[in-house]
Amino acid sequence: MKTKEVKTNRGITLIALVITIIVLLILAGVTIATLTGDNGILTKANEAKKETEIASVKEQAQLDIANWVSERLEKGEDTIVNTPDKVKEILENANTDNANKYYKGFTDTGVETPNGYEVSFEELYNNGSTISKTVDDLKAGEKVYYDTGNTSVGENGIVECIVLYDKTYNETNGTDYGIQIITSNVIDNNILDLDMGSVQDSYNNALKIFYIKAQDYLNNQYVTSARCSGSNPADPTWDTNENEAGNFSKKEGDEDYFEYMKPYYGVHKNEDEQYLEDWNQIKNINIQKSNDYYWLASRKIKTGSYSTNFYVRCVSASGNLDGDRYDDGLCWKRIKLGYETGRDSYGFRPVFTLKSEIKITNGDGVDTPYTLEV
Repeated sequence: MKTKEVKTNRGITLIALVITIIVLLILAGVTIATLTGDNGILTKANEAKKETEIASVKEQAQLDIANWVSERLEKGEDTIVNTPDKVKEILENANTDNANKYYKGFTDTGVETPNGYEVSFEELYNNGSTISKTVDDLKAGEKVYYDTGNTSVGENGIVECIVLYDKTYNETNGTDYGIQIITSNVIDNNILDLDMGSVQDSYNNALKIFYIKAQDYLNNQYVTSARCSGSNPADPTWDTNENEAGNFSKKEGDEDYFEYMKPYYGVHKNEDEQYLEDWNQIKNINIQKSNDYYWLASRKIKTGSYSTNFYVRCVSASGNLDGDRYDDGLCWKRIKLGYETGRDSYGFRPVFTLKSEIKITNGDGVDTPYTLEV
């Protein structure tokens, strides 16, 4: 008897086919989303390409502007880049070869990249400042223009100054003077045309007179204080409000005691050495020479059996400290011989402490003074 063979069909059923198609569609959707969605690979790649192109154009444009600024600084010319037209001018002059130009052109608000992206003008000219220095970057001996706000001096009140104390000086010497600048030249040669009373009063009150006069050139936009050179850089009001200096006197038996001085003891103020730190720094950076004689806010007394002289220190136009030249002293009073003179029409060199947030623009600090910017 023959056995009947049963054939088995192994084809794909309709249900299996549908499921397979659904799975494939899901996988395709996931793949497409991964490639093209907001966070997709292609989208991110395009964004990265865009950012790279923008960064490249910005970097090259800033380099062109920096080169332009450097060339102008060497010539002592204006380096302000604060308008779209100035950016266009600089980039066009730096990229006359169109074949190698790294940007496509300009829009109303920026530089256009090869693929039509944009680098804004404001990113390139940094709100008008092409030198990112502040006063903390200034070095002793560098020059700046300072607007005194007083049109009686300089050109419309603007005078050239020299950095006297810088950040390095403060760190090296453990001082906290801030950044101080001194006028390059003597100003106000009529400083002693004030009514100061007697020669004795003039001598005693000289430091106060100089301090008060310095305030005429204090511009609160740029500086926090003003003083006369030779005063204490850490305490410019020393002996301006009270008799901190004390009065000159000697005891009988002292080496420099003289009988003829007895009526004058306790009348004239003591000498002081407040001037030394300013004077030493002025010499260190070789700026003691000026256009005229100028006063230092410091008193000096020279005693001897022949006479005793009271005067205020000064510096000659050639840069020499008055030393023992009593006849160069302010309100010179020579006891014993009965001489009184003084009130020479010397000027002074005020010193200013710059505000820390002030920016430095233009110039090179050497041939062309920097400009202070609020």
